[in-house]
Amino acid sequence: MYRVTAGPILCVIDWDPSRPNQLTTLAVGSDRTDIAERKAATALADAPGLTSWLGLPVTARQSLVRACRPIPTLGMYCVIDDEQAVEGGDFLRCAVEDTVAQFLHRFRGWSELHIALAQPSEGLEEAVAAPLRAEGTDPRFVQNEVFPGLRRLARLSALVCRETEYRVDIPEDEDLLEIYDTYAVGSLSSAAEPW
Repeated sequence: MYRVTAGPILCVIDWDPSRPNQLTTLAVGSDRTDIAERKAATALADAPGLTSWLGLPVTARQSLVRACRPIPTLGMYCVIDDEQAVEGGDFLRCAVEDTVAQFLHRFRGWSELHIALAQPSEGLEEAVAAPLRAEGTDPRFVQNEVFPGLRRLARLSALVCRETEYRVDIPEDEDLLEIYDTYAVGSLSSAAEPW
C-alpha cells in the first residue's frame, strides 16, 4: 500500500544499546503529528516503563490496545536480528538501510524526514542519518523532549515486537501491533510486505 504525504513525515525510531539487534520505526504524517502525540500521551499516561507486554493481565493489554487504536500513524516497521548474525554497529546501519528500502519508500514526498529518537544514545543520530543521506533524504532530528507520547509508543511497540515476534496465538484485541494499519516485523529484508 502506498500513501501520499503532503510534507515531511515524522519517524520515531527506537534502538536500545542494551538490545542492539532491534530497530523499530513508526511513521506519522506531518499533518497528524500533534493529534498523534496528544492521543499517544493520553493512551500511555498510566503505562510508563512497562517491562513486559505478555506479563500484563489480559484486561490491561486489551485496555491499552483500545486506548492506542485512535493514534493516527502511517505504519510501523521492526527489524530484529535474533541470531545476531550482524555485529551491533553493522546491524544498526543495515537495519536503517532496510527500513528505508522496505518501509519508507512507500511514502511519497519523504525526501525530508523529521526524526525523534525514542532513546537517544551516543552515536545513534549519525548512525541513522548517514544511510538516509546516502539515499538523498534530509533527516532533521527533533529535540529530545518533543513527542514524549510517541516515543513511549515506539518503545512499547518495540517491546511487543520482541515478545510476540513468533507468536500467532495473540487475539487482535490484545495485540498492540494491530493498532497500525501497516506493520512488519522480521529480520533484515525478510518483511517485504507489511501485514
